[in-house]
Amino acid sequence: MAIEFIDISIILHSLVAIGMGALIGLEREHRKEDKMVIAGVRTFPLASLTGVVFSFLATEMNLPLVELGVIIFGGFALLLAYLKYEVHTVGITTPVAFFITFLIGIMVQQGFIFEAAFITILTTVLLLTKERLHSIARSI
Repeated sequence: MAIEFIDISIILHSLVAIGMGALIGLEREHRKEDKMVIAGVRTFPLASLTGVVFSFLATEMNLPLVELGVIIFGGFALLLAYLKYEVHTVGITTPVAFFITFLIGIMVQQGFIFEAAFITILTTVLLLTKERLHSIARSI
């Protein structure tokens, strides 16, 4: 009887993606301009982890699951935008960041870890500099 070895890359990729999603989620939760946080420190890591799972299964099963995931998470982002509209908050930054976080998970699973880290940091910096960017826009 042959012993199958477990490919630990899925575990490592999952942990890396969760960390990247957590960084973005922490920023969203920290912002808390509203009393209610629609997506935060738990939702964003789950989105990036879902990207890992969709990409892993797509590769293993040779199915177009990444494409399906993009459609599904695009729909989730639209749902988040609608929920924000319903609670009378403006902007679509959180839904866009949510979608990007899903894509980061896909990138991690595909082996683009450095690139995913760069996009995670860039996204977080953009989210953190809201006031400064708005101030620049007003002064122009």
